[in-house]
Amino acid sequence: MGSSLFPTPGSSTAAGWRQLNTPKNYPVFLLVLSSLIFFTGLGSRDFWAPVEPRYGEIARIMFLKGEWIVPAVNGDLYTDKPILYFWLVHFFSKLVGAVNEWTVRLPAALGGIGLVLATYKLGKEFYTPRVGLWAGVVMATCVRVIWEARWAHLDTLFTCFFTLSMLFAARAVLDKAQRNQFLFAYACMALATLTKGLIGIVLPGLVLASFVMIRREWRLILEARLVPGIFVFLAIAAPWFVLVNHATDGKWLYDFIYLHHIQRYTDGLGHREPVYYYLRTLPVDFLPWTIVAVPSLFVYRIDWKWLRQPARLFLFLWFAAIFVFFSASDTKPDLYLLPLFPVVALFIANFITAWADDSFAQHRWYRGIVVTSFGIMAIACMASPMAARFVRPDAFVPALIAGSVMGAGTLLTAYAAWRKPIPIMCCAVAGTMATGIVALAYSIFPFVDRFKSPRPVAAAVAGHIAATPLYIYADSMHDYNFYAGRKLIPVISTADRLDKLRQEAGSGFLLVKHKDLRELGGQNQDLIDRKIAVDQRAPGRWWYLLPLEPKP
Repeated sequence: MGSSLFPTPGSSTAAGWRQLNTPKNYPVFLLVLSSLIFFTGLGSRDFWAPVEPRYGEIARIMFLKGEWIVPAVNGDLYTDKPILYFWLVHFFSKLVGAVNEWTVRLPAALGGIGLVLATYKLGKEFYTPRVGLWAGVVMATCVRVIWEARWAHLDTLFTCFFTLSMLFAARAVLDKAQRNQFLFAYACMALATLTKGLIGIVLPGLVLASFVMIRREWRLILEARLVPGIFVFLAIAAPWFVLVNHATDGKWLYDFIYLHHIQRYTDGLGHREPVYYYLRTLPVDFLPWTIVAVPSLFVYRIDWKWLRQPARLFLFLWFAAIFVFFSASDTKPDLYLLPLFPVVALFIANFITAWADDSFAQHRWYRGIVVTSFGIMAIACMASPMAARFVRPDAFVPALIAGSVMGAGTLLTAYAAWRKPIPIMCCAVAGTMATGIVALAYSIFPFVDRFKSPRPVAAAVAGHIAATPLYIYADSMHDYNFYAGRKLIPVISTADRLDKLRQEAGSGFLLVKHKDLRELGGQNQDLIDRKIAVDQRAPGRWWYLLPLEPKP
């Protein structure tokens, strides 16, 4: 063909490549890669239910009121999560002058980048810079991390702080000369607690307590800098908790601890799943790297002899403690396992590095598994436009764009796995995910946004009513406050409550889903007969406005 796709030995290009391919440039590469994946089109779509519109509205109200202490949504206290994520949104919104989709998602994207770099640092310190590099690449390009970093969720930010706390704790635990690193660990635990709650203390505590008990290194308790550590933790985390508790007469703290910690863990407030649930979801969340991870399961034998090495035991307990803790909980959202992702990334990265060094030359069948799996994925990607057309004919073109990009990249990855060194294959995986997310951001996401965005409903409602009171029936997700610009849309939970409202209130409108019309029939048939359609984008999910008037 005349020229090689890759630099030839001895060429000036190869010399430049070697200069770039040095450990000091690894963080820069990871920063560029993760920024491309997490920031491309970050604010180009509207908020999608259930979480994003709620977070956007909380931030909007804080911005309008200049509020920094008490988060609220739709007239109620928001006690699910602490304040740090909303502080960051508030700060970024102040910089640009408004709360929008970009500023609300920005802390999640920055948390994702921090998580990638923290994972690199873990790999560098536990193994080698190359292992750290591949661990960072794995984190930046696995499905779950990409999704969470591009969504208005606080879990990437929380996991970034948690991972840093574990990095500092590992230094302190594994090296007696670095016991003061515990203080940095406590500071990161405080930031994690301000981001997501008491889990910022509980998870590191589980890992460290398990390590101390199994190793029987009781002296670590005395050397853990507990007294100054408590002061560091409280200095960072306590002021806001004290202020919000005082401002709400204790209600915020009670709901936060009892409803959203104790009751959520024991009673399963939503997301109730069987104990083995995460065995199903974790392999999917780590795609496409699950394909590379499968052969490693046949190589590594994790037994007590292997775990006698303290660093290995620390990483193993990091994974095991979190996996068991959340598997035992009744509530099991997929993203809860994000704090153990750095350990899985290190596991895969270590295998990739050993494979690249030909440490597993006797196991040639590994390539067969990887090539076959990526080949199947390529076929699935290329077939996706036809599947999309079968569901919705107008989805064919955006699915064709995204499917072609992902299919071609996955096919190239399969070829690289068959014919090229393993690092080339891994670069192909990373390149496929990076170009794939660009294609998704500008083809699939805008198409899906047409159906998931609450903006059209809010605009249609505004077109029919101005300052007239608006109510919503049996829906407490706060999807429409942000785009409707309304601080309060009262929720009418039952037909009886609607009857009472009609007797007490004057004029107004009720926003109701198509599926709830039958429930409102009978006594309220006069309202249904005058319904106004405001959203008919998706069959079976239509929304109507019912003009409220006193009963005749």
